[in-house]
Amino acid sequence: MTTSGSYDFTGYQVLVVGGTRGEGHTIASSFAACGASVTVTGTMMLRSLYDSDLSAFDYESVNLARQDSIDHLAATVEHIDVLVLAAGCNLPYGLPPDEHAFIAEAARSGLLGPTFLTRRLRLKLGQSPALSGGCVVNTGAVRAWLELSRTPEAAQAELVELTARAADNWAGLGVRVNSVVPPTPPSLPRQFAPRAASTGGSRVAGGTLVRSQPSGVAEAVADSVLFLASSAASRITGHTLRLS
Repeated sequence: MTTSGSYDFTGYQVLVVGGTRGEGHTIASSFAACGASVTVTGTMMLRSLYDSDLSAFDYESVNLARQDSIDHLAATVEHIDVLVLAAGCNLPYGLPPDEHAFIAEAARSGLLGPTFLTRRLRLKLGQSPALSGGCVVNTGAVRAWLELSRTPEAAQAELVELTARAADNWAGLGVRVNSVVPPTPPSLPRQFAPRAASTGGSRVAGGTLVRSQPSGVAEAVADSVLFLASSAASRITGHTLRLS
C-alpha cells in the first residue's frame, strides 16, 4: 500500500511509459488516486488487449526501440508535468545479433529507448507550470535498457551518472531529473534467497539517496516516485533514490 493519499496532483498531466502492468501500473494508479490526469503507454495497439484495468487512464502505444514510434508519441503530448519511465526492455525473440547490438548501443547513446523519449519531451516538460517544475523519474526499467550492453553493476553506475548529467543539463529549463532503483532481484529462488537486512530512515550518500523499503517493491517504488514528483521534493534533482 502506497502513501498516495499524502499527495495532491490535481491538475497535473502525468505520462507513465510502461504503465499498463506491474510496477508501472502501480505508479499510474497512485498518481490517478491523487487527482492527476494520467496517460499510460504499452506496446500493443489497443488497451483492450491488456488484462490490467486501464479505464482510469488515457492510452498510447509506443515502441521504444523505434525512433518513429517515439516521435509519434512525443507529438501527441501537448502538455506534461511528470514523465515516469517504467517500460522494460522487451526486444523481439530471435532478434539477429547485429540488430540487437545496434539497439543496445543506440539505447545507451540516447538515440533510442527511454533516454531518447526524455530528450524529445524536455522542452514540453520545461513549460510545466507545476510549483516544482517539470519532472522526470527513471525507474529500474531504464537500467534494464542499459543492461543490453553493460553488466548490471555497470548499468547501475551509468544510470546514476546519466541522471546527474541530465539534471545538470536541464536545470536551466526548470526540469528536474531523478531515478528510483529497486534492489537487484536475487538470482536464487525467493524461498532460498537471503533476506535483506532491515534498515530504517533515510540518508544521503553522495549522489544516491537511500530509503528503507516497505513490504511490496512496486508499492515502494510508486511511493518514491510520487515523492520525487511532488512539491516536497522541489529542490531534489540529479539523485538516484536506491531502495534498500
